[in-house]
Parts: sequence; structure tokens; C-alpha cells
Amino acid sequence: MAVKITHLASGQQVRFANADGARRYAEIIGGGVDKWRFTVVPADSEARAAPRGVVNVPVWRVASR
Repeated sequence: MAVKITHLASGQQVRFANADGARRYAEIIGGGVDKWRFTVVPADSEARAAPRGVVNVPVWRVASR
């Protein structure tokens, strides 16, 4: 299922093929998943303007060394 993430401060939107890719991007490049809103992207082009719902993405924190 495709996922779109939207940055809470800047409004930047990035689309991914799955939630795992979106979570990795948000954590590594985007400053953390807590700064992004995750949304399911419907398959058909007609429904793309209105996302179906929010994706619940688990947050894993890595301790600094």
C-alpha cells in the first residue's frame, strides 16, 4: 500500500511504495518520524486527492553511542 508523508513544519510531501520506506526516509533523512504525518494513498487516480486515512507507523529510537 502506497504511503504519502507530509512534513509538519514545511508541508513537504513525499510518496513511497510502502510504509517501511516512508518510515526509513523520515527517520534517516527527515529528522525523525515524529515530524511527519503518514497517510495512505489510494490506488485509483480519482481518489488520490483525498487520502483514505492516517497510517500508524511505529517509532523505534536508536540510542546514541
